[in-house]
Amino acid sequence: MLDKIKKLFSKEKTSSAQTRQAGNGISANYYPAGGNSYGNGSKYESGMSSSRLVVLHNHQALRQYARDMMYDSPECRALVTSAVDNIVDTGMRLKPVPIPEILGITPEAAEEWSENVALRFHMWANSKKSDRSRTNTYYQNQRLYQLFKQRDGDVFVRLYYNREKDLFNPLQIEFIDPNQIRGAEFTSTYIQTGIDDGIIRDSANREIGYKIWNFNSQTGKYSETTIPAIGEKSGRIFMLHGYNPEYAGQGRGYSPLSHILQEFEKITDFRVSTIQKAINQASFIGAIENEEKDPSNPLAGRVAGPIKEYGSYPQPSATAQNVTPDATQPIINWDAMPEATITQPGSVLIGNLRRGDKIKYLQDTSPSQNFDAFISSFFSSIAASTGWSIETVLKKFNNNYSASRATLILCWRVANIQRLEQNSDFDNPIYEMWLSEEIAAGRIQAPGFSDPLLKAAWLNCEWAGVPMPNIDPQKMASADLAYVQMGAQTLDDVARNYNGSSGKANRSKLTRQWEELPEPKLPIAPVQTNMPEDGDNDNE
Repeated sequence: MLDKIKKLFSKEKTSSAQTRQAGNGISANYYPAGGNSYGNGSKYESGMSSSRLVVLHNHQALRQYARDMMYDSPECRALVTSAVDNIVDTGMRLKPVPIPEILGITPEAAEEWSENVALRFHMWANSKKSDRSRTNTYYQNQRLYQLFKQRDGDVFVRLYYNREKDLFNPLQIEFIDPNQIRGAEFTSTYIQTGIDDGIIRDSANREIGYKIWNFNSQTGKYSETTIPAIGEKSGRIFMLHGYNPEYAGQGRGYSPLSHILQEFEKITDFRVSTIQKAINQASFIGAIENEEKDPSNPLAGRVAGPIKEYGSYPQPSATAQNVTPDATQPIINWDAMPEATITQPGSVLIGNLRRGDKIKYLQDTSPSQNFDAFISSFFSSIAASTGWSIETVLKKFNNNYSASRATLILCWRVANIQRLEQNSDFDNPIYEMWLSEEIAAGRIQAPGFSDPLLKAAWLNCEWAGVPMPNIDPQKMASADLAYVQMGAQTLDDVARNYNGSSGKANRSKLTRQWEELPEPKLPIAPVQTNMPEDGDNDNE
């Protein structure tokens, strides 16, 4: 396949250009035009930005290396899982927002319709019957979608419409591994390759079909099945493909970890070597030092012979010449301590001291005092390159309120961007197909749903995720009250942003609960609106 791509570029590039393939090594093993391979996993000699280089991103290789790195590097797994937690958390809840001005209905009718639809969708989404294998709920599958997105950068979801009697809605979903969409997955920074990547496209480059390879456990063979993106007669969505292109004409996504895979490998090697050094130093804590003998020649006076004649208990051969009593004495002797801890660090005793010998305890130099600072500094740039901060990844903040809150706000902006992408590629199409089935079954009324404009007005919605962590609840409550008084937000917005609850349901419950209290009713504590200025000190 690489030869085919090289031939494709041979007429397009100058003689000085080099074509190198990213993703054969850990993060990169690059092939120059002359055919020589560096083969050492290092990055470009001239850097990624070298103008004389043409990079081919091998999607399949980068995807596999990213998956391997999830098990090799704690930092890699922390970065991916932290992103999934911040973006999806326990799941994003549907909030239908039909547009009454276009639909010709009152705002009250639109709100009533919205609450009914949201409740029905939640019942479906909270059930494992929404999954074809009945393994996950839809909310769990939202997390799985984001995991594919953060790790692989390429997500395929197949939609089924079953008529089993116990289903709330015929719609069920199933994830298709990107490796099952077979084809040559390459993206060039120089020219569009035009190579079959397992996706069928029309003249406008729109995806209309997918070639899926499945394994038959009974026959032991793979077979290819072509699934259309949209049913020709029904208009139903059969397949979803989510990815973020970085180049014009890019047809498949590749791992967003591609540019930092090698950094993860290096930081893991450093961590392992430092820990191993500490274990070694803990195992051997001292040595024998002798000032009466020349330490430069420890084998002086020994008779040359097989290797078994040296070590802890020398055994000279029967043919050895000039064997002296000293020759049978061990050059180095060690023994285990009597406790049953021989397999544990620090359980080795050095003995058999002779005249002039003394124990010299080895200096503990590992881990270095700068170990944590080095890891944090290195990992900070890695996390920043993906849009996150090391504080949110490691769940560790300093004592400065303003700095910590600013970090959370900036990271939450990244989380909202990622949420919007997931909503566009996954949640909104799922909601559209679910609502279509509910309307077809007569359980939900949406007049004019067949009209594209009215359909869009009915489908208009938001997805409420878990709100940003609240560092100082009292300050946030004061700000929320001020925004409500200014008309910048509603009480429903406050309830949703605070804990994801329904403001209307909260008010209804509070009305009943206050009536149940004996007289006099407990007064509501006033909320302080003039909070003291933030001093930005570490004792805050």
